[in-house]
Amino acid sequence: MHRVLFRIGDFTLYSYGVMLLIAYLVGLWIASREGKRRGIDPKKIESLAFWIILGGVIGARIWYVLEHLSDYSRNPFEILMIWRGGLVFYGGFIGGFIGGLLYIRLSKLSFYRVSDIFAPALAIAFAIGRIGCFLNGCCYGKITNSWIGVRFPARDLPPVYCDHLKHGYIEPGAQWSLPVIPTQLISTVDCFIIFLILWYLRKKSLKEGSLFFIFLILYGIHRFTIDFFRYYEGNALVLKYLTLSQVMSIVFIITGSFMLFYRTRTEA
Repeated sequence: MHRVLFRIGDFTLYSYGVMLLIAYLVGLWIASREGKRRGIDPKKIESLAFWIILGGVIGARIWYVLEHLSDYSRNPFEILMIWRGGLVFYGGFIGGFIGGLLYIRLSKLSFYRVSDIFAPALAIAFAIGRIGCFLNGCCYGKITNSWIGVRFPARDLPPVYCDHLKHGYIEPGAQWSLPVIPTQLISTVDCFIIFLILWYLRKKSLKEGSLFFIFLILYGIHRFTIDFFRYYEGNALVLKYLTLSQVMSIVFIITGSFMLFYRTRTEA
């Protein structure tokens, strides 16, 4: 719950940005190690990771801004302040997929092999990244009276506190937000479990691409479920009861299941 790690003059170091950096480095280390085991030059893995991250950050930010357009209409410059938080996974996945696919095509790498290399790396990176969300006070859950509820301090004005203040859930000057479901930490646990499953399966006799499609299925199930407990503004819902992320989760599950079946049947 330490949104700001420290300040030196006008420079502010946000915990969210630090956790994203750690997530990137750990994910890159995992991918490089797995790439070397599968006979791919680690330098190509590093270059591919750069293009995935570049496309991912751009896509994740665009998606988030579109979901919160009214918040940025007053100060468009804040769109560039990604270190303060505000990235959406599915926008990041689409952007990262496009950036990675372009590099794969130019480098003439095997898409299925590379996707298997990055599957466990993505899972562990998401697990670490969600810790950053928790420290930042974003991507939080619904208000709850359960023992699992977590309050966020007014210090450094985390998004959850500001939203509760904006909607009148707490009085001006309140020192804490209302207790909310820590969906960020639940996501961290879920993504770490997904990582362990993929890490165990990586040496099994699976068709290339299977590991990645298993990741799509497992993450889709996780995200579809956790979104029932996350807080969203009313206009974030589509199809009346589902969020856009849940709709994308269904696409992930169906796509992953179909491709896993297709790869198994066509290359059996």
